[in-house]
Amino acid sequence: MSIEGRDDALAALRSALRDQASGGSLLIVRGDAGIGKTRLLDVVGRRWRSKGTRVAQVRVAQNTGDRYGVGAVVSMLRQDFDRFRDAGLVDGISALARFHQRQAEDPAVRFPAVAAELNWVFGRIGSLGPVALLIDDVLEIADPVPLLLAARRPGCLVVATMRADDTTERSAALLELADEVIDLDSLGDEHIARLAGEIDDDVHEALRADLGPLYGNPDAVLSTVERLREQGRLVAVDGRLRLADPGSPISLPEGHELLLRARRLGRLGPSLLAATARLGTLDIDELDAVAEALGEGVAECGRTVDRLVEHGLLVSDDWGRLRCLCPALAAAAGSRERDSVLRPRPSAAESPKPAPSPRRAGRARSWSATETRIVELIGQGLTNRRIGSALGLSEKTVEGHLTRLFAKTGCRSRVELVTTASMAGRPGAAMRGRSAA
Repeated sequence: MSIEGRDDALAALRSALRDQASGGSLLIVRGDAGIGKTRLLDVVGRRWRSKGTRVAQVRVAQNTGDRYGVGAVVSMLRQDFDRFRDAGLVDGISALARFHQRQAEDPAVRFPAVAAELNWVFGRIGSLGPVALLIDDVLEIADPVPLLLAARRPGCLVVATMRADDTTERSAALLELADEVIDLDSLGDEHIARLAGEIDDDVHEALRADLGPLYGNPDAVLSTVERLREQGRLVAVDGRLRLADPGSPISLPEGHELLLRARRLGRLGPSLLAATARLGTLDIDELDAVAEALGEGVAECGRTVDRLVEHGLLVSDDWGRLRCLCPALAAAAGSRERDSVLRPRPSAAESPKPAPSPRRAGRARSWSATETRIVELIGQGLTNRRIGSALGLSEKTVEGHLTRLFAKTGCRSRVELVTTASMAGRPGAAMRGRSAA
């Protein structure tokens, strides 16, 4: 079973396994979501088993309330019992299972009791010979330290994965505890090209542009290619897959980790991400208008924007304006939330339409068809590059049109352009852009 572009990590893990005879050790494999941590553990586990090493893999379920990972250890022991060939472990498994039940009934069960049970079980395992314990997403365990110490103490090699963007005190404590930390970086273009298979160079260029910093993330590339397949947007030409509609934006899959992060922030997370996607960039001085459109308080919107920045979903440009991490995230956010997260403007029957500024409305009516279309596409969340692709213009030409539009209208931002078009009665996407503001 091969793994692309991870020779250095595999070499470090092989070295740690060779050195295991000198005592137990803890290796942390750290990387972004989707970078290939789980696949690396699976490949290593299969290779080591094929060479006679006892390997136990702990798979931690999310949101189980298993504070110390005892339930995950019990599941591992029951699954891998035959590999250990030790009847004495039956008593240990039963004791841990009873302890896990006690813990579920009494969350106040403390560290000493946990440590005693885990130390006995892993002491027994370690006495049987070299053992490698692989733990994926170790920080899904609320307090993993007792488990890691119990496994390392009798001489086991413990390899645990964690997210690189986790900066909590728990992650800092684990990094201090580790004997070695292996960082998984983004893959190079040549590795991504081999992973993605039969897609042609133009598709790679589109993926590189729309995924931005995610292009070196194997999961992001492969899941996005799979989404393009499902959408029927990849067509076979001369044995290679090409985009059927190269002018349309590429979006991240529905279940991508970045979108899940936004949803964990509550309704405002996806709403603000979608609003920023539609506007292209978000100036802090526009937050009042965005909050009003969303029907939320400015302070709460500001806090959520800060969280989106902390989670890496919004990034700042040289002028301090915020934008989505990459066009594919913007497209996914705008597509999902377009009809749901932003409250529609009241109809004419519900409230009077505000009178447009004579200066701006008059100038909006003098816009050319190209300028009008550019503003409509801004309202749909497209970047200047994607607008140029959709209209057959260069990005520089689009920027020139925008410069003239700002001068014509006196608008200072993209959101004001969209709002001005809406107030002047422009149809379609410009009205949607106003709702997004």
